[in-house]
Parts: sequence; C-alpha cells; structure tokens
Amino acid sequence: MPHSSHPAPGFSRADLHVHTTYSDGTATPEDLLNYYALHSAVQVFAVTDHDTLDGALQARRFAAEHPDLFGHLEMIVGEEVSSKDGHVLGLFLKEWVPPGMDAARTVEAIHAQGAVAIAAHPYTNWMKFSGLLGVGDLIRTVPFDAVETRNSNFTEVFANRKAARRAAGMAQVGSSDGHFLDAIGRCHTDFPGSTADDLRKAILDRTTVPGGRCYGLPTLVGFVVERLRVGGKILPNRDAIRMASSEGDLRIVVHPDSGIDGAVLTLVGRLDALSMKVVKETLLRLTDAKVGVVLDLAGVDFLASAGVTALVAGAKNALRNGVALCLAAPSPACQRTLVAARLGTFLRTEPDVARARRRVAERAPSVVVSAAGPGA
Repeated sequence: MPHSSHPAPGFSRADLHVHTTYSDGTATPEDLLNYYALHSAVQVFAVTDHDTLDGALQARRFAAEHPDLFGHLEMIVGEEVSSKDGHVLGLFLKEWVPPGMDAARTVEAIHAQGAVAIAAHPYTNWMKFSGLLGVGDLIRTVPFDAVETRNSNFTEVFANRKAARRAAGMAQVGSSDGHFLDAIGRCHTDFPGSTADDLRKAILDRTTVPGGRCYGLPTLVGFVVERLRVGGKILPNRDAIRMASSEGDLRIVVHPDSGIDGAVLTLVGRLDALSMKVVKETLLRLTDAKVGVVLDLAGVDFLASAGVTALVAGAKNALRNGVALCLAAPSPACQRTLVAARLGTFLRTEPDVARARRRVAERAPSVVVSAAGPGA
C-alpha cells in the first residue's frame, strides 16, 4: 500500500485537500470513507470540492450513520474556493464561500466563519489549462493561516519545493489533492494530538509537519487504464461539475468566471417554492461578496412565482452592493412567468450568456427602470 508510513509518537496524520464526484473527483464521498478506513494512516481528512460543500456534507452524514466503520476517522467540512487570484482552501467551514472574489476577500470570508484559510498549490504552473491555479507570492501579503507545500499531483514536484522556500516561517501543510483513490494520502500533514481541533491548533501554532511525496508515472498510468476500462473521464472538467445542490428538482452549477469578475450560474430543472430558498441564498451570498452574476435560465423548465422571488432578491441585492446581475437565455417557461409577473422587462435580461457576461462586466444595473416604472 502507498500509505504504510506512520506519524511520529504523539502525532497524528491528516489529509487536508481531497475531491469527490461532487466536483471533479472520481470517487464518491462513500468511496473516500471506505478507502481511508482500510488503506491509510490518516485519522483526520477534509473534503474540499471545488466551490461546493455538498460532497463534504454528504461524507459527514454518511460517516455519522456508520460510526462502527468510520468512528476512528474525523472529517472536516471544506471547500477549494476559486478566487480570481488562485485556489484557496477553506477548512472548518459552516457556510459556502462563493467563488469569483480576489484572494484577500476570499480569506476574509473564510475567517469570518472562524475557519482556516490555506493557499493551495500556490506555485503550480503545468496544469493551468485544466483550471489548476495558485495564488503565487500572495502567500506573503494575504493573511493565509497556512501554505500547502506538499501536493501529491505528479506535476507539483518543483512547485512544492518553491512553495516550501517561499513559505519559510509560515505554517506549512501537505495534502494529497486526491482526485482518484490511489492518490489519497500520498502527501499529508502530521500534527501533535489526534483530533481535528488539535489540527486547527497546530496550524495556528505553526507546528504542522508536511510529508509524503508526489505519485509517479505508474500510478497515473494505472489510473488512466482503469478509467478507460470503466468508460470514465480522465481529464477533470471543472466548469461542468461545480455544483451546489438544492432542495427540490433543481441543480445549480457554479462556474467562476474571471473574465467578468464574477460567476455564471446555470440552473437546470424546476425553480419553485422548494428550490427558491437555496437559489436566493446563493444569489445573496455572491452579491454580498460583490461578485457579479450571470444567471443562465435556459435549462429551467418550470418557474413558479416563488422562484421569481429569488430572482428579485438577487437583483435588489446586486443593486445594493454595486454589482450586476443579468438573466441569460430564459426558457419559454421562464419568459411566460416573468411576463405574467410584469417583470419581463424589469429584470435585466439578455438572449444568451455571452451578452449577459458583457453586461455584468460593464456592471450594468440589475434592473431596468423606465419613467413609467416596472409595470409599464
């Protein structure tokens, strides 16, 4: 097994950066728990899917349902947030942190929850085409609690060394950044104590010890062969699978879009009384963070009056915060409901996402007010 080493006496082991099928990982939350339970010396781990807490929350629920199997593991709710400047890990989160802010505001939002902010793979360079981004030298000016100086991805050998040099004097951690099971636990963080609270204290006290090494070509080839055998995807497609699930029959896909200093939200399904709460909360959280929003409604096959309330709340909050919110490509069902609510020409709307992106980039007002008012 690749994870046969054990921490020093008095220390325990953590993996602070792992992905599931709720973002761009290939393992389900249940797969992760099963693998940790049998194949790893890790006692504490964090699920940190891209721009969503859903995978972490599912893992926590499943672990709580089976304490006989997973009671020796402690799970941290985390998120890998796509800031404009690079990826930031938030650990011990209570609420979703929206993407699209700069690194300083992202860290501020994490700290506002009493959570821990870590610079993920800050000097990564080889995989930018797939969305792998680091904050670089901002580790010296933004108040991160720690820097990830060991990342197990095979591309990060030299980037890890550079991060360790630049992070001298700061808390340093190691993480697998595992997107498939054989990468899990390859790099890790050893810390004095045994619990997640001990880990948090060790990060703040700068007593963590990063360890492990990058996986090599045989592991990568094995993963590729296995994925081809089962017909799975090999390269991550982050733009398509960042998602925050909701109640009711609605899916929300969040695409951070650095080109507009904001985010594109794609809604698929029914926007009704059941799902409106999470849509409203998502829009309010983004606009409170001064992130502009394009709301792609092409996939909404039913829009109820309660769903319109979520759109109105988002538009008003965008105005209040000086950012833009623009509806894009509303489906016929959306158009009918908006016209019936006499809001069809009041909420700013464009026929496609590209035009809506331009409106948000221009910070165009989120509502259109004529002299006769919205009911004209």
